[in-house]
Amino acid sequence: MKSTLPLTIGAFVAILIGVLVALGAFRTAVPVASPSPSATLAQSPTPMPTVVSSPATTPGFNNAVLGYSINLPAAYRLRTSSINAGQPEQLGTDAFSVRTVAEERADCLSSESPGIGSVLKHEFVTVAVIGNVRGLSAVQWATASPYSRLHTLEAVTIAGYEGTRLVQGGIADTYVISANNRMYVLSHSTSPSSQRLADIAASFRALPPLPFPTAPPAQIARDAASNLGQRLAQAFTTKDASAIAGLMTDCRISASENIGGSPIGTEGISRSSAAFITALRDRFAQGDLTVTVNADVQVQAGTGQFFVRSEWKEPDRTTPIDLLLREVDGRWQWTSAVHYYPSLVGSGCIPYRSPWTASSC
Repeated sequence: MKSTLPLTIGAFVAILIGVLVALGAFRTAVPVASPSPSATLAQSPTPMPTVVSSPATTPGFNNAVLGYSINLPAAYRLRTSSINAGQPEQLGTDAFSVRTVAEERADCLSSESPGIGSVLKHEFVTVAVIGNVRGLSAVQWATASPYSRLHTLEAVTIAGYEGTRLVQGGIADTYVISANNRMYVLSHSTSPSSQRLADIAASFRALPPLPFPTAPPAQIARDAASNLGQRLAQAFTTKDASAIAGLMTDCRISASENIGGSPIGTEGISRSSAAFITALRDRFAQGDLTVTVNADVQVQAGTGQFFVRSEWKEPDRTTPIDLLLREVDGRWQWTSAVHYYPSLVGSGCIPYRSPWTASSC
């Protein structure tokens, strides 16, 4: 069910994490740098992010491109790190999880039901970095942002930097720190411990931001996407579910709806890739589904984002679906899809025989 209510911080962070998962956020690693509040740009080569420990009980994380350092409880690990080169405001986001890779993968693949998987319900700490293009104070910026919904804002000094604490129900679950002409937004997905987030915020140090990584030439990305599109076309033509599985994101496949040319909501459906392939294999075995893919790649809005058009033919309908292709951890994958319907009549949900969902319309 889609909601039009204002997002809470937890919901906002959950959606943010979900987008990172689905889109396969660009990962890099930043080496250790000496904490400094300076905003001077360093001109050294772009480094690759890493996590270090000093001391062992208080792991430190430095992201020299986004320009900050924090200490985290020992249980946390870096889950995703997105770097948005060329974007003046949404510069990047780091997400830290208390769950191991094995725990997350097992949870992700075991989820059979449509909707956001239970993997998003566990504890995350995120650091979103936004360019302060309007030169606002932390309070001014937070007041005008979605983070202020349902919160009381308190102007505070955090680790020597001008900042804002966002309080809901007596708990400070978000901190905004102004440094490097950027806003650093520290938040919890579930706010299990107000003091823990306060301690993490207190450890914040600004680093001299290094240059953003240089994106590869556009033609290289297009050629890679074209190659993936051709392989997908061949796998669907031969109805080889195993080959299709090898070209998909290895955890969840998501789909959104477009009715009459307009996207419907932002949530869509997300299902375990394993469950999707099982359902697709069953559909192929029944002999009532044929998928044709036009392997000519098209460019979607944004850098390095492509799609190929496909048609899913069933006895009583043909559904046009765009298959979105992206690079995830250095490998091009089919990560999601857009289902198109001419009108609300007879639509409004994924067709009942679709492998994206086990429920009927």
